Amino acid sequence: MLSADPWATGPAQFATFEILRVDGAAAATALADRIAGETTTWIRHLPGFAAGHVHISLDGTTVVHHLLWETEEAYRMWYFGSAASQVLAELTKGPQVLAATARSGLAAPGLSGPAAGEPPGIVAVATRHLGGRDSAVAVLELLARSGDWKRAFPGFISATPYVSQDGRTFVNYPMWTDEAAYRAWMADPRISEGQQEIARLETAAPEYLVCSVAARIGIPARAS
Repeated sequence: MLSADPWATGPAQFATFEILRVDGAAAATALADRIAGETTTWIRHLPGFAAGHVHISLDGTTVVHHLLWETEEAYRMWYFGSAASQVLAELTKGPQVLAATARSGLAAPGLSGPAAGEPPGIVAVATRHLGGRDSAVAVLELLARSGDWKRAFPGFISATPYVSQDGRTFVNYPMWTDEAAYRAWMADPRISEGQQEIARLETAAPEYLVCSVAARIGIPARAS
């Protein structure tokens, strides 16, 4: 098995992605603001919280609430079913939300670019549907093999893959400094070559969102 196999490397960070399709750009902005407020006020204070992001797709149709936890156990112990999670669940039932999809997965080793550590201006949430763990490991191997040129690509910050326990859902989460860097990345012919290889392992069409960053929420400062 690949050494980057997320099921074989012990406790790994755990991510959730709440993908909310809304009825317009104004609704997206309002919903993103409310989610960011709840995350800042309540969720970031929970044990095991590592980071939170709120994104709005560039076409204004979708809000993505991304939470990162130290482990899946921390997520399930402190957040899943909590009062904070129930408040956010109520937000997804509002009339402005046309559809809601939840994704989650364990972090696998990803890539860092020359802009690592810089604040992201553009991110992608790329969801792929695979046949199981063997297919997921094969995709991780493909991504690792493509890493050399990506690590030197101007404006590229990082890309972290998250894989579900059954290996059937694979969410890649790359970041760039701005839209110009993202557009240059997508125009590189090596991207389409890699997509063709991955497509052979997919069981359904991928879902791809390109988003701005509406909010970044970190762990609160600890009193010294």
